[in-house]
Amino acid sequence: MGQILKVLAVGDPAVYLYKDPRYGIVETFSRENGAEIMFHIVPWAEYYGAMMDALEGKSDFDVVMAAGHLWLKDFVRKGYFAEADDHEGAFDRQEDILEVIRKEMETAGKRYLYPSFCDGHILLYRKSVAEKYLGGLVPRVVDTDTIVRMASHLHQREPGMAGIALKAHESEIFLDFLPYLREEGIDAFDEKTHAPAFNTPEGIRALEKYISLKESAPENTDSFGNDELRETFQNRQCALAVTWGGQLGFVMDERCLDKEDVGFSAIKTSWNVTWSFAISQKSKKKELANKFLSYLASSPIDQLVGTYSGAPVRESSYTTGEIQPWYPVLLESIRTYAKPLPMMENAGDKLAPLYEHIHKAFKGIETPAEALFEAEKEILKIARG
Repeated sequence: MGQILKVLAVGDPAVYLYKDPRYGIVETFSRENGAEIMFHIVPWAEYYGAMMDALEGKSDFDVVMAAGHLWLKDFVRKGYFAEADDHEGAFDRQEDILEVIRKEMETAGKRYLYPSFCDGHILLYRKSVAEKYLGGLVPRVVDTDTIVRMASHLHQREPGMAGIALKAHESEIFLDFLPYLREEGIDAFDEKTHAPAFNTPEGIRALEKYISLKESAPENTDSFGNDELRETFQNRQCALAVTWGGQLGFVMDERCLDKEDVGFSAIKTSWNVTWSFAISQKSKKKELANKFLSYLASSPIDQLVGTYSGAPVRESSYTTGEIQPWYPVLLESIRTYAKPLPMMENAGDKLAPLYEHIHKAFKGIETPAEALFEAEKEILKIARG
């Protein structure tokens, strides 16, 4: 075996596909290119710190996964990412990648990322419960006020079934809350100035509505991440749940009870990010890295990503091969409803206070007004340097 390529990756379903020996994705590339690919997979709650260690040279990785627009502009400005090179056209049919995703791979007219999978808000629900207690299926597209009403109406209608499961762990809660903020006509940050925009009466009202969902959720929902929410929904312990497109393959696997009873809806004020691969500027193996990432982003593997994890990035994957029942809603959400956050400098640092203080408000440690005030104060301090 020749060169060793080290990849730091977030613990999401698509990443486990790449390493799954049943599909032989890494093994095929290694055999054909005489190289060893080493994946180091880190849970989301620990990922940002591990990624920063890699990019700052405190650990040795050639490739890292990046949350698209959240970090791209900032990390390019800091010199962390190398410009992508598709290795003599190996990155096949780039025009097949959804336009909104292609744009997310670039900044200042240059491409730095190879897309892996999408993560955008999708509402899951139990069709039989909706028909029994709501009088019909949930609309194809819903707003958050409707989600609040449905959750309250469905809570404990069936024995042991909460109205909704929330992904309200501190590492998840800001993005779980974001659609509720947007429903009030504001956003987390100003699109042009990137100044905090959430500490307003509308923001407080949005947070109050989100916290009100605790009354319709399992008692320990403040500790729920992807796995806890998945298990709760799979086991018919909640009627509604909001998860990510990139988790749907796992939610709908053989562990899910009554899979045919699951419905999908888009959320009008949703958010989407494309988890992608970037090559560290410090890597001495950029040619091998570009070749490997071109291979991962190819059409055949993207189709497998859709089946396995839930959210492919190529248009053709939504219409050919093994079509999944959530594809039409997910594609509509990505194209029409999901809105990114601005590409900001120091985005990771600026978002951290929102996660912390929204979680404190959710647990009753701070009031919604206190939480948003404290988060804004800390973000402004970061912005001033």
